Amino acid sequence: MNHFIADPTSDEIRQRAYEIWERRHQPKGYDTEFWFEAERELKAERLHNDRPEGGGIPKSGAGSDCAY
Repeated sequence: MNHFIADPTSDEIRQRAYEIWERRHQPKGYDTEFWFEAERELKAERLHNDRPEGGGIPKSGAGSDCAY
């Protein structure tokens, strides 16, 4: 099953980058690093939140319904 997961908007990335900047005590000169970190975080959160319960990975081994 393929789902379309929208990329974060510039406003969402900007807000997250600002939060990262504040958490790191507002250093100067890290704008680009914080932008990309924010983008990675938001994308990872969206991927994680899109997974079905249990991560969508079938379990195997003991208790499996498979008969061989």
